Amino acid sequence: MSIQHVENEVVAFLQKLVQTPSLSGDLSGIADIVEFKMKELDFDEVWRDEVGNVIARKRGSAPGANLLFDAHMDVVQTGNLSRWHHPPFGGELDRGRVWGRGATDTKASLAGMVVGLGRMPRESFCGTVCVTGSLEEEVIEGAALAAVLDAVQPDGVIVGEPTDCRLAIGHKGRCRMVFTFEGRSAHTSSPQAGENAIRKMTAAARRIEAIPLLSDSLLGSNVMEPIIVTSSPNPNASTVPDHCRLIYDRRLVRGETPESVLAAHRAALSDLSGWSVAYEHLEIESYTGWAYRAPDFHAAWAVDPDSEWVRRAQAGLEQAGLPPVVYTAPYCTNAAVSAGERGIPSVVFGPSSIALAHIADEYIEVEELRRGMHGFVGLAQSLSRFKGSQPV
Repeated sequence: MSIQHVENEVVAFLQKLVQTPSLSGDLSGIADIVEFKMKELDFDEVWRDEVGNVIARKRGSAPGANLLFDAHMDVVQTGNLSRWHHPPFGGELDRGRVWGRGATDTKASLAGMVVGLGRMPRESFCGTVCVTGSLEEEVIEGAALAAVLDAVQPDGVIVGEPTDCRLAIGHKGRCRMVFTFEGRSAHTSSPQAGENAIRKMTAAARRIEAIPLLSDSLLGSNVMEPIIVTSSPNPNASTVPDHCRLIYDRRLVRGETPESVLAAHRAALSDLSGWSVAYEHLEIESYTGWAYRAPDFHAAWAVDPDSEWVRRAQAGLEQAGLPPVVYTAPYCTNAAVSAGERGIPSVVFGPSSIALAHIADEYIEVEELRRGMHGFVGLAQSLSRFKGSQPV
């Protein structure tokens, strides 16, 4: 099959993916589309696990590494439809671009992996290549992928996300911290009779903002950003609030653990009364009935830029005609589990830019989609000949 045919095929498949709505929590339809396409291609096995992930396996011509390529199938909400000039689930091909929700994040990576690796000649790679369309990354990074890691036991993982076809060798982690403050209600004309929970919150927030940030040689400094404040009673009829919640989004660097982050904040607020802190708990339930609930904490990670794993990945991009640019991504991905929690050598790679993700009129350039597909093939061919790197 000619390269031109495969490049046209990946465009058509991406259009089909975008035309299939796959908002988090409702992924049975997109799983059907992905499974059907995988079975059309040259994979040895295609199956779904109990979680609902779709997985394909393909064996090469000689012994080698066991690689896992992952891209999530879910997308975020469309937002205000009046801001869209192209239907969010139209998958239109116009002006050299495929338009629609998920075109960049991250159905382009999914299409490139499935078609590119499905059409890749067996004699061009070693070992085993697995491709998965995973669930619910937009809700809880890595939760569904963990089941695939258990089943496949990969030597290395390539996570598909928009990196402008650069090689991300690490990224910050992420957590969401919920501070709760309890006071005592009173009439606002006599506030001294009560204890205003908002005032407790503001005193604590000043302490939180004064906690020194940590620095990482590869990932930079962590971030602690307040995103939500609520109080009750609400609606409020002239009542001093007796309850207040302050939620922070924290971007993590290497070495931060669920215990260490909470300990630092508890120490800073230890002499204050009437407050508590915990991680927000998130819940997902897949179309198979599988359910998961966990604290919203996702570890940071990075691999040594001078490691053989990274050098092989760079060589794969060069083989695909792409510049071997290495950087650290500014966002969190499923690699928080594969690399951050489990220490499996991982990279993040994919076509398009994170600046185009989650926006109205999301799109991807067709040429960028093709570049990404060839990049996935190059990574498979180069990394399949290597085993044994360890993250730093």
